[in-house]
Amino acid sequence: MSENTAGPDASATSPETNLLLVTYDSCRYDVLQDARTPVLDSFAEVLPAQAPGNFTFPSHQAMFAGILPNAGSARPLYNRFCGQLLGLVGVGEMQVSGGAVLGVASAWNAVDGLGRAGYKTVGTGAMNWFRQESLTSCFQSFRFTGTAADEQIGFVLEETSGVAPFFAFINFGETHAPYDFAGKAEQCSVDTRARAISWPPQQASGAVGRDNEAYSHQVAAAEFLDTRLPRLFAGLPADTIVVVCADHGECFGEDGYWGHGINHPKVLEVPLAIFRLDGRAIAA
Repeated sequence: MSENTAGPDASATSPETNLLLVTYDSCRYDVLQDARTPVLDSFAEVLPAQAPGNFTFPSHQAMFAGILPNAGSARPLYNRFCGQLLGLVGVGEMQVSGGAVLGVASAWNAVDGLGRAGYKTVGTGAMNWFRQESLTSCFQSFRFTGTAADEQIGFVLEETSGVAPFFAFINFGETHAPYDFAGKAEQCSVDTRARAISWPPQQASGAVGRDNEAYSHQVAAAEFLDTRLPRLFAGLPADTIVVVCADHGECFGEDGYWGHGINHPKVLEVPLAIFRLDGRAIAA
């Protein structure tokens, strides 16, 4: 765990707003649609969106700068060109970020800007990319856990207890290959990692997409994570704004492609949900 400090800054436009960003690593949009997720569904509709990157590192770097997955529908917050949730003021797409619900200033990224504005910034990551300080040093407190949803939730709840405002982040790894989670007995026999691609890509002779065994394993992992959301949400203030999304999707043999790190539609289409825990509208 790294401990970092950031001085106060008055640049935040709404410093009382608590924020939680949750990423289901590698989770395709159609997987989350097929999964039974009654908890998430009770809070918000999940929309298809375009990921800002095709693997963990660049996608999270973009999200930490306020560039969330972008939905095609013209819905504020879901489509940042119609109203952005979190933006860096004075850099990048200034006409877009300038109208963000929450705008912060930083020469590093929006997480650092939130820290400078008086937020406590807390994060935890499952994927090995979160061993990289270039992803984690912007947080005042960060823990790399590996795939361990219950530990991650406990860490975030402990670090945010009695604190306001805060920005909390969780990268869940259960939906990443090999799709393991606590209590799971059956292992996925298909290696979906990108190393399985031959060049040029050759159409797989067996089942692909929804028909591939790996698809059902990712569905099961998404359903498992849904059972963990009640503990997480119940432990946070009711006015917390929550973003649930994926950093990228996954290919299950479509067009000869496997895994991620490639610009295939199934890698770039991800789920996105944005809501307040108390059900109130977010002013865009």
